[in-house]
Amino acid sequence: MNIYSIARNQLTQLVRDKVVASLGLLILLLLGVSIITGISYYSEMSEQHHQAEELARIQWEKQGDKNPHSAAHYGTFAFKPVTVLSVFEPGVDRYTGVSIFLEGHRQNFAAYSLAEDKDSSRRFAELTPAFIFAYLFPLFIILAGYRSITAEKESGMYRFLKSQGVSTGQLIAGKTFGLWAVILLIYIPFLLIGLIFLIITGAIVDSLAGFLFMGFVWLLYFGVVAHITITVSALAKSSGSSMVVLLSLWILSTLLVPRFITNVASGVHPVPNTSEFYQAVRTDLLEGIDGHNPYSEHSVAFRDSVLAAHGVDDVADLPFNFRGMMLQEGEEFEKRIYDHHFAKIDEIHRAQNRLFSISSFLSPTIAARMSSMAVAGTDMHAFNHFSAEAEAYRIELVRELNMDLKINAVGDRAAGYTAGADFFAQNIAFTYERPESVFVSSTQLMPLFISLLWFVASILILAVAARKKEEV
Repeated sequence: MNIYSIARNQLTQLVRDKVVASLGLLILLLLGVSIITGISYYSEMSEQHHQAEELARIQWEKQGDKNPHSAAHYGTFAFKPVTVLSVFEPGVDRYTGVSIFLEGHRQNFAAYSLAEDKDSSRRFAELTPAFIFAYLFPLFIILAGYRSITAEKESGMYRFLKSQGVSTGQLIAGKTFGLWAVILLIYIPFLLIGLIFLIITGAIVDSLAGFLFMGFVWLLYFGVVAHITITVSALAKSSGSSMVVLLSLWILSTLLVPRFITNVASGVHPVPNTSEFYQAVRTDLLEGIDGHNPYSEHSVAFRDSVLAAHGVDDVADLPFNFRGMMLQEGEEFEKRIYDHHFAKIDEIHRAQNRLFSISSFLSPTIAARMSSMAVAGTDMHAFNHFSAEAEAYRIELVRELNMDLKINAVGDRAAGYTAGADFFAQNIAFTYERPESVFVSSTQLMPLFISLLWFVASILILAVAARKKEEV
């Protein structure tokens, strides 16, 4: 009996096993429901995003005649678009907020996270392909493979196969290929459905590479689980002990280690709360120009330097509106302060992310999830990129407003100067596009590298198990 025959026999047994077949069909059903739910979520969120962007722009252009700096305080919104691949891997999107309010003198955190909407988003967040692949599919693999070798020993077939010249290595290889065949019977339909979805949404060109790469990441993860399952089955003395060991490993990898690392990361690298953050910002803002307080020490010093540079004694004699200039100077100072403090938050997040990346050595589940989120554009790196783009837009928009005030509110037009709809319609609009290259930092590459290491290591321990049993 060769490896192919063993694999075919293993596949036949698993397909005929009512429990395995029923669970396989259940996994397929859950995947189908999760994709349908995800498509509904994507369509709804995309439509809401489009409507919100249009409404925000209309409100900005139709805000009425007012002082440009008053318009800066009126503000507008930046909305984070939902990605097509979030149907398969929502990542941290439901926790990070969907919009940022953009206003003068202040950087704001993203608000209105989907996690707050328990009716519509929680169902999507709890049942997604990523959730099924990370937690439920490994259980199916374990159930399908935990008896692969032990059942042969318990039935006496193992000795018979040995007497027919079948080596332990051949038996393990055949059982492994048979288990892989069952995995692919479920996984390939999912890939085909995903490809159809990308074609229907017109995202096949932009998202195909990411989708296939995500599929490759999950295959690595399934391979690790399958190889460890066969290894334990080969080394265990009974099917019962094999199941106990494999379930213990599943609990450690998918539940305990991720929760433990989350608690450690929060304890070692705590994120300051919102009140602490803004209190620190307010303290530093006292050290520079306040665009709304012309009598502060720093504002007076700036005014005197501008007057001296232009050889005049009064701001009214300047060839531009001094208030617009001071507001912009204050805005640039405030940006430096906010950037400094937001950089501290980003560094804390990066430190937490590095800890999670390193912890991937302890759990292939963490490595697969982090790699999958990076490819889908639903990790913290992608969210931080959106936040940075929104902030760059805010600064440019406020600069346009202050420059209009500086240039046009001069002389007789200074008192009561207002800008109208034509001016606001010409202001830049916010459009966000994801970066073409997803993996742009070592912290994102590390989980993928560790996933590959897990896969290679699982093959090596399978080979070691085969050799050990051969020697017995």
